[in-house]
Amino acid sequence: MMTKVELLENHPELVPLCARWNYITWGRDGGRSREEIIDSFLGFLNSESRQKALVGFVSGLPVGLSLLIDNDLETHPHLQPWLASLYVTPEMRLIGVGKAMVEATEKIAQQQGHQQLYLYTSETGYYERIGWQKIEELDGENAGMWIMKKPLKKPPMI
Repeated sequence: MMTKVELLENHPELVPLCARWNYITWGRDGGRSREEIIDSFLGFLNSESRQKALVGFVSGLPVGLSLLIDNDLETHPHLQPWLASLYVTPEMRLIGVGKAMVEATEKIAQQQGHQQLYLYTSETGYYERIGWQKIEELDGENAGMWIMKKPLKKPPMI
């Protein structure tokens, strides 16, 4: 199955669904309300913003989410930008949707002129298999998580 990845700004009707995925997976435990998350996702509809939300589609149905954001870890504001909120619906996992989402996010960061992209996760093996490198083990409330980095190729000159 082929995954098609598009910007959320081109599918504003999917804001509630993407916000729901984010809330259920991370926001609820992070103390954020559904309304706060919906408000933050509405910001991704601004085509002028460098921060982007991407939606993955299989057979025309939305099945995945990823974000390109300025910062995902308050303790590391010097690292920019970040891949965040990679989510694939459970029934569509293990068929390449996540990898397609990551690659599309990397491509946008590259097109914006970034030379690297960061994330943090406890699932380091997954990202190492697709070219990411561990750079720092976190502690405290993020114990068990790693910051990872992906060097990006320079975009071709036109």
